[in-house]
Amino acid sequence: MSKKTKPAKPPKLGPGRLSADEAAKLPDRLLSAALHQFAANGYANTTMEQIARAAGASTKTIYSRHPNKAAILTAGVQRVVENVLAAHAAAQRTDPRAVTPREFLVSLGGQIARALGSGEGATLIYLALSEARRFPELAALYNAVIGEGTGRFRAALEGWKAAGLLPDLEDPAAAARLCVSMLTDAARVRSALGQPMTPAEIDAHVGLAAEIFLRGCGYRARHA
Repeated sequence: MSKKTKPAKPPKLGPGRLSADEAAKLPDRLLSAALHQFAANGYANTTMEQIARAAGASTKTIYSRHPNKAAILTAGVQRVVENVLAAHAAAQRTDPRAVTPREFLVSLGGQIARALGSGEGATLIYLALSEARRFPELAALYNAVIGEGTGRFRAALEGWKAAGLLPDLEDPAAAARLCVSMLTDAARVRSALGQPMTPAEIDAHVGLAAEIFLRGCGYRARHA
């Protein structure tokens, strides 16, 4: 009686032998693994080898895409920023001239507060506030994220001032920094304390902060 031939096992997909689908998912998988390791172990105690292992990749694979921890964290930050802007764009038109100032501030401010108050955004806030003194690159990344948001608010404020909507606004750059602070500081602090705000709390806070800020700039809603 002849022996039964065992079916051939599918080839194991290791580094350099990923399927097309897995290769497409690899960049996000690496970033997710890195941010998870940073959250669990801290920036200082996380190694590239740990990240690669958590992502199911080789160290050669991760180093071919990110030369060091700072680079992979930078990529993670960029992903958070892109997700915030995508969510804002999906919620409404991103051109400040197409919506009321309050609608724009509440939409973008709310998206930033939600992104930095939970998930990967919360991890970035925690790392920046807890380890930036030891690792200047964390402070630089934190400032870059805040600067990105501040720049978008400043552009909107300048447009509204030119249109005569903010008669009491004198310094758009300083006002933009204050606006970001008013809209998002509470969510950032609560996140760093491990007591994140609920979506309802964020909505209520951002709405009130936007109204107070605009009132201070002399804004009065135009009624038809």
